[in-house]
Amino acid sequence: MSSFFGVDEFLFEHFDEGLHGYKKSYKFLGQNTFQLLFDAPSSMGIHLILTGSMLKMLRSDYGKGDIQLLKFLSSISKEFHFSRVDVAKDDTSGSVSIKKIARYIKDGNLTTRFRGGHQIKKFKLVGVDDEEDKLQYVPDGETWYLGSRSGTQFRFYDKKAQMNADNLFHWTRCELQLVDDAATNFVKNVINLDKHEFEKFCYSVFLTYVDFKKTSGAKYMKNRDSAKFWADFLDSTVHKVKLGSRKKKKSLDDINPEYLWQKLLDGDADFYYESMHQREKDEFDKWFFEQISSVLYLRALKHEEGIEEFYKKLIHWGETRVDQKKVEAVGVQLLMSERLKKIKEKEPSYS
Repeated sequence: MSSFFGVDEFLFEHFDEGLHGYKKSYKFLGQNTFQLLFDAPSSMGIHLILTGSMLKMLRSDYGKGDIQLLKFLSSISKEFHFSRVDVAKDDTSGSVSIKKIARYIKDGNLTTRFRGGHQIKKFKLVGVDDEEDKLQYVPDGETWYLGSRSGTQFRFYDKKAQMNADNLFHWTRCELQLVDDAATNFVKNVINLDKHEFEKFCYSVFLTYVDFKKTSGAKYMKNRDSAKFWADFLDSTVHKVKLGSRKKKKSLDDINPEYLWQKLLDGDADFYYESMHQREKDEFDKWFFEQISSVLYLRALKHEEGIEEFYKKLIHWGETRVDQKKVEAVGVQLLMSERLKKIKEKEPSYS
């Protein structure tokens, strides 16, 4: 990494702590903007985290382009995997506004791979001149999301409000978050492109996931032309592309639940969970809920720290990795059930 950056090795500080199951890390100038995680089970390899601010510094201070970086990272291992890649494009002309995006989504004038999303409106409470105890509501930006936070997702937000950029009249950011196979396939497609081709490919990917359509025209939305503001923003000459590889869906039998369950009990679950693909996480969550059932106590009996500790661990892990309310509700039911009381009667006493 130091040779690629063109900097001295001592700028990468070593830490005896890591994330996601990795025990050690290197950080550039001690900052979390660059984290190289290592020292974990061999199947996990190494894990590199680069934030947007780090990428910006690589471009401006070290003259490294996005394609250069992706090509270098891909060359480290033939079995490289990108768990997440964010692709963003800004509009400062005013043609792509949050208000317009919201209207097109609400009216259904778009085609998209996503089937849901959510909206967040931020605000500030600021003091009023000459009225010491009075606060005033001030809008502070709005964000529209398509897709889920843990998967591939499109975000549209008011970058001007986020950055307090009063010197700009308008600044909207459109940002696509690609994960797992889509992220890896994106990288495989762009590492051999020049800058112009790279930009056009990014626009094609945007169009693939979200295409705002003209409000009138063909009966079926998919047959309508792209709305002018969207076509101009993305370059009207680009076409949709295919990123995700359609693999056979996993069944619960494919996951080896016993192995995953043991990972949960031996304290390595958080780390193992993070190393899984999104589909594997979804399958494990489904299996996890099935295990919180009438037969769960059989596993509780095997837990060396006792039944109550087993349930505490179960509930804690559920709160941090799956639906908190569901796990809490089921956990409380289990702890208060007659079945648990009977189990406790069978549990050997150590007093």
